[in-house]
Amino acid sequence: MHKKNLSREETDLKIGTIGFWVQKNELNWNNNEAVVLVNIIKSDGSLFIVKDSDNKLKCFHVILGKGRTDIETDVSAFDKNKAYMIVITWDTTESKKLSLYIDDKEVVSKNIVY
Repeated sequence: MHKKNLSREETDLKIGTIGFWVQKNELNWNNNEAVVLVNIIKSDGSLFIVKDSDNKLKCFHVILGKGRTDIETDVSAFDKNKAYMIVITWDTTESKKLSLYIDDKEVVSKNIVY
């Protein structure tokens, strides 16, 4: 997959965006296997994006001592012969939202309650 490797120091868990391409034939979307796409662990929390074994794309955003917000969408019908742009945005300060975009369309968003 074509994505930038971020250091823990570069990632702000209070507000940010991560975007990357999943190129065609790089990921089987409906094979019931878990594939970690992003795993950022910092002293104040973490951000984890996975295509899980239930064929859902999931994002977990955690601020230690504050809480966790999860979002997910079913990707089992995605075509492995097609490239997809995945973008996750989060803002714990103003909009208080965690959002998932696929190919420039917001597919799921959830309020961050911490």
